[in-house]
Amino acid sequence: MAEEGRQLFCRVITPEEVIFDGEVDRVIARIADGEIGVLVDHAPTISTIEAGDTRILQDDETLVFATSDGFFKVSDNLVQILVEEAIAADEIDISEAESRVEEAENELSNLAEGDEEDVERAREEIERRRRTAENFVRVARRYGEG
Repeated sequence: MAEEGRQLFCRVITPEEVIFDGEVDRVIARIADGEIGVLVDHAPTISTIEAGDTRILQDDETLVFATSDGFFKVSDNLVQILVEEAIAADEIDISEAESRVEEAENELSNLAEGDEEDVERAREEIERRRRTAENFVRVARRYGEG
């Protein structure tokens, strides 16, 4: 049981901005080993986070963010989620996300021949972008309002 007055904080951070920063009751995300739920006084944890939905429970409300892959860290009652992209589920433009999926699929099918290592690196980056866009579509359809 947490000591009286102990609080849990969460930050969702992209290279461009802090998407969320506040006191929370619980954080649920998909990390390398599966889904994790974090409450106050959770054991220190460092992992990769997979593209998925990150759910933040705060004052009887659940905030849902679509997140790309990145890093997940818990220490001293602070959950830090460091990702390339994150957006609130109800702010996702589904048609834009679907266009991003289609664009990535076109890039994959048109990937030029060349140095094997360069082509493989380009393929991995394009596939990462496709997975992120597919995740945004999935999260918007499941949790979004639009």
